[in-house]
Amino acid sequence: MRRTGLIASALGALLVGTANAQVFEAGGPDAAAYGQAEGYPAGTWDNWYEKPHMVWGFSHYDSLVKTHTLPAAAKPWAFRRAAAEPELHYVPDILHLKDGPVLGLADYMARVPATGLLILKDDTILVERYQYGRTDKDRFTSQSMAKTLVSLLLGAAIADGRVKGIGDPAEAYIPTLKGSAYGQTPLKALLQMSSGVAFEDAEPRGLFQDIHSGVDEGTALAKYSRTTPAGSHFQYSCGDSEALATVVRQATGRSLSDYLATKVWQPMGAEAEARWEVDASGQEIGCSGFNATLRDYGRLGRLLAYDGAWEGKQLIPKDWLLAATTLDPADAQVASGTAAHLYGYGYQVWVLPPKLSPDGRRLFALLGAEGQYIFVDPKTKLVMVQTSVKTDNVPLTSPHSETLALWLAVIRELDK
Repeated sequence: MRRTGLIASALGALLVGTANAQVFEAGGPDAAAYGQAEGYPAGTWDNWYEKPHMVWGFSHYDSLVKTHTLPAAAKPWAFRRAAAEPELHYVPDILHLKDGPVLGLADYMARVPATGLLILKDDTILVERYQYGRTDKDRFTSQSMAKTLVSLLLGAAIADGRVKGIGDPAEAYIPTLKGSAYGQTPLKALLQMSSGVAFEDAEPRGLFQDIHSGVDEGTALAKYSRTTPAGSHFQYSCGDSEALATVVRQATGRSLSDYLATKVWQPMGAEAEARWEVDASGQEIGCSGFNATLRDYGRLGRLLAYDGAWEGKQLIPKDWLLAATTLDPADAQVASGTAAHLYGYGYQVWVLPPKLSPDGRRLFALLGAEGQYIFVDPKTKLVMVQTSVKTDNVPLTSPHSETLALWLAVIRELDK
C-alpha cells in the first residue's frame, strides 16, 4: 500500500468486496481477563468498573442505576445494508505513517476492546460488529457522549423560545444559582467548558454525592467558586454540563428524557428504547448515563451528519449544529491544541482540526471514557460508532489514538 508523509493523503483504506453481515464474536482482546469463561459476569455498583465485570457493566449499566425510559419509535426507521463490507486498511498511529504497519479491520478488532463497531454512510450500514458476546439488543452506556445530547436540547429550547440565547447567565433559568459563580456564568461559557468554576469530578462529597443523596442540582452547584473569568480558559468539567442540563429542565419544565424523546428519539425512528440515568430526585445526569443500542447511536450520528435534519424535517436547528461543531477563531480557549492536544471544543462536542481531513472539511466527535465514540463527517454523511470497555491505551483526544486512525481511513476511502 502506497503511503506518503502527508496525513491527509496517507489515511486511505482499500475497498475489497467481502460478504456483509452482522458479526458477533464471543471473544475479543484479552477476553479471559474480561471474564469470558464466566460468561462476562454481572457486577454491582461497587465493582462494575473492574475488568472482570466491565463487559457486563458497560452493556447493562442501566440495570445498576435508576433511569428514565425513552420509548422506541412506533415505526422504527430502517437502515439499508451494503452488499459488501469494506476491507479497511489503516496505519494505527497517524504520526507514524511512513514507518507504521498497515492493518485491517480484523486487526483493529483484535487489538482494541470494542464491544461494538458500526460504520455507516447516510442510510446504509457498511460494518456492524460485536465482540465479547454482545449483541444488537444490548444497550451500551454513553459515558460523556451524553453531554452532546444536552447541547442538542439547549438548541431545541432556544428554538422553542424557552431559552432566550447563550449570552444569558445560568441564573436566569435556575433561581437557586442566583449570585453564585455558576449562576453568573453565560450559557456559552458552559457549552464550551469555559465556566472558570473550580470543579473536580472526583471531589469527595462533591456534586454527584450531593445529587444522589437528594440535594437538587441548583443548590449543589451553587457552592462552587470561580478561579478564572468565564470564557477565558478551557477546563473539561461535568459541572458545566450539569448546569446546562438544569437550565434545560427549568426552562422547558420537562425532563431531559421526555424532551429528547419528543425532539429526537421518536422523530428519528429509534428501534429500541433508551434509558437515561437519574439522580435521587429523578433528574437526569447531564454529563453521562445515557444508554442505547449501537444502531440507535448510529441514527443519532446520522442526524448530526445532516446537521439536525431527519428525512427532510429539521429536528434540531441547523444553525445551532453548525455553531456547535465549528470552531470560532475568536474563542481561543477552545481552539485545537488548546482545548486538547489535537481536538478543539465546540458546544459540548469535540471538533477535529481541518488538517486531518482531505480538504479541511468540518469533522467532529462525541467522546466518552473507555472508548465510547461517535465520529461524524457531515460532507459525506459518514458516521462511525464504537462502544468499548477500554480506550486504545492513549487519552481519548490523543493523536496516537488507533480509533482516530481508523476513522480517518474510513473518510479517505469511502469519500466517493
